[in-house]
Order: sequence, then C-alpha cells, then structure tokens
Amino acid sequence: MGKARTDKLGQMNVLKSRMQLLCHTIDSLDESSDIEDLERLIVSLDQLKAKVVRYAKDMKEQEETKKAVD
Repeated sequence: MGKARTDKLGQMNVLKSRMQLLCHTIDSLDESSDIEDLERLIVSLDQLKAKVVRYAKDMKEQEETKKAVD
C-alpha cells in the first residue's frame, strides 16, 4: 500500500480522485452489468467511506493538537 496522507490538501486530493474514479465506474454501468459489478461498486463505496472517516478523524486530532499547543 501507499504512504498514508497526513496533509489536508493531499487528503482532499485523494478523496476527489477516488470520487472521480467512482463516478466513472458508475457511468460505465449499463444493462450488461451483473451482480459482481454491483458488489465491486459497494466495496468501492465502503472503501471511500472508510477513507473519509479516517481523514475526518485525522483532521479532528490535528485541530485538537493545534489548540493544545496554542
């Protein structure tokens, strides 16, 4: 796996990139799509959600650390 992003700009770029990929995947679905395609979509959504939750936690911790230092 890649190195974890800790900077806010980098994290937002990762989320935007993942969202664009997800949108492209959804756009490619058609009548020939099968259950496996939908299951992969669910997995991608779950992974994106986990990334958002992780980044939100990181940002909250960074804000709390900054407040403690100030």
